[in-house]
Amino acid sequence: MSDAEALACLGEMVDRAADTNDAILNDAALACSEHLRSRDTLDGKSLVLLHYFRANAFESRIGFAGDKQSWAWDIPHFQDVLLELRHAVGHEAFANIDPFRQCQILTNLGNKLNAVGRPVEALSYWGRAIAINPKFAMALANRGYGLGHYGNALYDGGHFGLFLLSAYDSLSAASGEDAVFDSPENYAYKPQFVQAALRASERLNIDDARADLAREFPLGRSRAEREYRSWCLEHRLFLNPLNDLGDYTIAAHDVLHLPSLTLGIDEGGAEPPSAFGFYNQLKQEFVSARWLCYEGLTEQSGHFSDNGTHLYDPLSIPSYSLGTEKTKLAFRMAYSLFDKVAFFINDYFKVGLGEREVSFRSLWFERKGNPKPLNAVFDGRENWPLRGLYWLSKDLYEPTFRDVAEPEAKDMADLRNHLEHKYCQVHEDLGIGYSSFATAQNGQRLGFRIGREELDSKTLHILKLARAALIYLSLAVHREEQVRGAAREDTFAVSMPLWMWNERGRL
Repeated sequence: MSDAEALACLGEMVDRAADTNDAILNDAALACSEHLRSRDTLDGKSLVLLHYFRANAFESRIGFAGDKQSWAWDIPHFQDVLLELRHAVGHEAFANIDPFRQCQILTNLGNKLNAVGRPVEALSYWGRAIAINPKFAMALANRGYGLGHYGNALYDGGHFGLFLLSAYDSLSAASGEDAVFDSPENYAYKPQFVQAALRASERLNIDDARADLAREFPLGRSRAEREYRSWCLEHRLFLNPLNDLGDYTIAAHDVLHLPSLTLGIDEGGAEPPSAFGFYNQLKQEFVSARWLCYEGLTEQSGHFSDNGTHLYDPLSIPSYSLGTEKTKLAFRMAYSLFDKVAFFINDYFKVGLGEREVSFRSLWFERKGNPKPLNAVFDGRENWPLRGLYWLSKDLYEPTFRDVAEPEAKDMADLRNHLEHKYCQVHEDLGIGYSSFATAQNGQRLGFRIGREELDSKTLHILKLARAALIYLSLAVHREEQVRGAAREDTFAVSMPLWMWNERGRL
């Protein structure tokens, strides 16, 4: 068969296997896909579709195993689905395929991330699908359901109402007369969308909630502060779940923290729980990294601190400036937050790992085994955002945990390693991406080169990932406090309020 004929045949095999629950046909389709992707004649658009079909085949394998509705954390083939969908979305030819197909792929990726507790990233992918086709019903509907789940996980009741409003709007659009469905099977869900929108509308005053969400709040006294906060809103970088609803000014403050905690007198004594101070530090490091990133990305001219610096020209159009260094610092600071989140989880959830055993990738597993099994502390635990952190950890690469769900995970880890320990050369944009290169006569690859535009993009990406991790951490603690509260016997508890730190006292 020609490439086009083979690809069409593969798609039909995957669809028929799913429709008829034929595991043998599905396995045959995956085997054919392996042969097809070995061809060096496939163009970019064909590769995107190949990844999409493979994702659907792995999705069918999950369905055949019956794990869709379970609280299993390690679902066989789930990581394969994520990896294939991300390969499709991240391919340079993705923008050239049929827009309808783009919406399907983006919606599916959002659905998978939301299913394991990552609503922040899921909303981003559903939003991209809706931007391509504002009437695409399945993106709208799944966004509506996802907003409802996200809102339910929050400890702030006021925020929940605004999430419910956005869920109502999405579900109403998904059930509207002009909604566009991609299959008769999905069209059959339309009455469910109507009922879901109705249930949401019955739980709040739509007009009042809409007025609250649209109310204008000041972004700062100076023009510089207003521009900075507008940039943060646009890129969804405030530690405020409302920022995931859009660039509303009500979201322009980092209000998210931990929920109320209840401890025994033998656990924390008479002082406030150390978790609040720990989360304070995580927040401060994140917002500082965010500011450095903003300054690095918006640098308009050189800084006087660079004047008189004696540098040689390596004949590669390098990017030497304070702005470049700020961007690199922002990347390093954001990346370092993940291991600190792991230390928080190790302490709060009483995982019991030693100080040298904790990392964001290793935290979740037992010490022995090949492969290492999931730690009993987490296995089957009904904590949606905590499971989201587990799956977020699979977006990061470590030498002892090479199995990842993010195609660029190793490159991100290499960049971080070179920024921290080796030699990273940033170039002005010449259309280069990133790569390692030898810097010594023995051929050792001690250097990493990257274009400035690529560095900016990766820094924004790691900042958004760090933000999501901090949000999931707060939500996971809230869920755990609910579970502990329900299991706790009636005891005498003393309230200990905490006051806001006076910003004027900061140096």
